[in-house]
Amino acid sequence: MGQKLRYSSLMAAAAAGALASAFLVAAPASAADYPSWEEIAAAKGDASAKQEQVSELERHLADLQSEAGELGNAAVDASSRYDVLRSELEASDARLGELAAARSAAAAEAASLSSQVGALAAQTYKTGGMDSSLLFILDAEAGAAHFDRLATLQLVTDRTARLFEQAAAAESTAASLQETEEAERRAREALAEEAGELYEGAEAATSAAEQAVREQEERTVVLVAQLAELKDSTAEAELKRLEAVRIEESVRQQAEAARLAAGKTPRPESQPVINPTIPKGPEPAPVLPPAPQAPPAPVPAPAPAPPLAANPAPQPVIPPPPAAPVDDPAGAQAYAAGASSAYGWDGSQFRCLVDLWNRESNWRTSAHNPYSGAYGIPQSLPGDKMAASGLDWRTNYRTQINWGLMYISQRYGSPCAAWAHSERVNWY
Repeated sequence: MGQKLRYSSLMAAAAAGALASAFLVAAPASAADYPSWEEIAAAKGDASAKQEQVSELERHLADLQSEAGELGNAAVDASSRYDVLRSELEASDARLGELAAARSAAAAEAASLSSQVGALAAQTYKTGGMDSSLLFILDAEAGAAHFDRLATLQLVTDRTARLFEQAAAAESTAASLQETEEAERRAREALAEEAGELYEGAEAATSAAEQAVREQEERTVVLVAQLAELKDSTAEAELKRLEAVRIEESVRQQAEAARLAAGKTPRPESQPVINPTIPKGPEPAPVLPPAPQAPPAPVPAPAPAPPLAANPAPQPVIPPPPAAPVDDPAGAQAYAAGASSAYGWDGSQFRCLVDLWNRESNWRTSAHNPYSGAYGIPQSLPGDKMAASGLDWRTNYRTQINWGLMYISQRYGSPCAAWAHSERVNWY
């Protein structure tokens, strides 16, 4: 458990580092850094100044995209790390429920067996034996073969001894389960504390990413309008041109990143199980035919069974990651079926697409590979490459699919070609 907690702590530290790096990579520009409309108007009459202003505007647009992308990747990473720990908490809650039920059952069994031992021991002590009718109740087949008083007394005493052993075993099991449950509860508390810290980090990262997107949207409107003014074009035409350039560049970068990451993604190391296996009581000893002998001393009754511990209070609800996308594989596939038809791909091509993205992400919008950083349905590496198709790439499967289809079209020509490549080398 210590290793797992240390692993989670490292993940938390890495998430914090990623967020800090994202803030440091590109500090948002102030209003004074952007060209004014007066400067744009003045530059139009000078070819050199005009080109300089065009370059500056495009640099600002690229910086805005980079800033939002870095913070978006940090938000994805922080949310993913929190979600890993959230899953561990849910698993711990399930184990606590199982342990509590097993412990209650063992304690109830111990109490029942102790009661039977007490009754048999008291009867043996009072009478020095017992009549055949009680013997038949205890063990009918043995009773029919042992009417001798001494044999009857021995059988009853052996039965008492076995019940005593079983009661002691059940008590031991209940006590062991109690200890295991308490250890699991302490581990759960430590996980919950870490999860709280990770949630705060994910919340801060998400807030920063959303703020960057709002900044990008607001600034882009003005910068593109100024760019269109300088080039005697329209804002719509400039947006389309910039989008085409960004998509082409993102496809090139994705292909290179996938090639470099191939075969280098480490497999997660096996982690120790937080709770040990639930202990089982020993099997009852085999019953041997008793040999008649003098009546033995009465068997003392065992100590009272341990009282049932109160069932644990319900654990608090574990919130999902901040601004988590809603995974809708069926809806995503339905959208992709329509979007892919625009490329002229038929049903067989769509079947290849389904197989490809089943392998990559199971068509989950939030799918994230914590080792490579790939994100989303098409597993963009990292996720912000999909910003070329929309600023809502973290949460919108339509944006992810639009970018993924464009990537497949430009890189492989068709989904079946991409699937064949993935089948051959395990990446696309």
